[in-house]
Amino acid sequence: MCKQYVQRREVSNHSALMIKCVHKDWGPKPFRSIDAWLLETGFSGMVEEKWRSYEGQGSAIKVLKDKLKLLKVDLKIWNKDVFGNLDSSKQSLLQDMENLDCQDNQECLEESQRKLRSDLVRKLWEVDAKIESLLRQKARANWLKFGDSCTSFFHSSLRWRRIRNEVKGVEVGGVRCEEPSTVRLEAKKLFESRFKAIKDFGLRLEAVEFKFLLPDVSRSMIEAFTEEEIKKAVWQCEGTKSPGPDGFNFNFIKKSWNTLKPDFIAALKCFQETGVIPMLHS
Repeated sequence: MCKQYVQRREVSNHSALMIKCVHKDWGPKPFRSIDAWLLETGFSGMVEEKWRSYEGQGSAIKVLKDKLKLLKVDLKIWNKDVFGNLDSSKQSLLQDMENLDCQDNQECLEESQRKLRSDLVRKLWEVDAKIESLLRQKARANWLKFGDSCTSFFHSSLRWRRIRNEVKGVEVGGVRCEEPSTVRLEAKKLFESRFKAIKDFGLRLEAVEFKFLLPDVSRSMIEAFTEEEIKKAVWQCEGTKSPGPDGFNFNFIKKSWNTLKPDFIAALKCFQETGVIPMLHS
């Protein structure tokens, strides 16, 4: 990362610029499922194979949590080894197509080479679709879902969102600090203070008259969740949103629903029977 500093102008009519290259370790990046993965051939089969290989112990909720945790590790490896860098893949395809075009200008291509070029064009379209999907997901703007990414406004929005969300430093005791360890510590303190529970919430409900449900409606509230109800609730959620801090969004859950469904239903049944969601995040 490079940082730019403006020095004092002093007697000159120009201000000197100092560029300093710094490397800061902000720790591991949080996991996020990528919608472009869903366009990759064989992705669903890979997820199903990995998921069925996992074994969990304990309550159904803990088993689901452990399986998702293991799946994140395998998806990171698959993303690096199989999915790869989309920009590099695109440049490689363009180079191969250019080599065939140069050869075609000098001599006619054989039938197998023409078929190869058609396959390269098809792969290029697939890579472009994945890049388009990745840009839309990064931009997180509703108007861009069906828009054109080849605009300066699109990339400006993407760049501005990245800059706006970046936390470069914090103020501690009136002094600005940009050391990663200090920034992480202050962020932890902030969220701990915001979400710290207190013994007395100061609420008094003695004089409040509550409305009551009819017996039939009351019984329906404690009936077991049906598979149709669970699926309907999942499909009503916006695909790019993540229901929890694990990083799996609803597009991934919907795409892999047939694989994940038994464990999700078991976890919800466990919650309905016990009324408790253990604190399992680590």
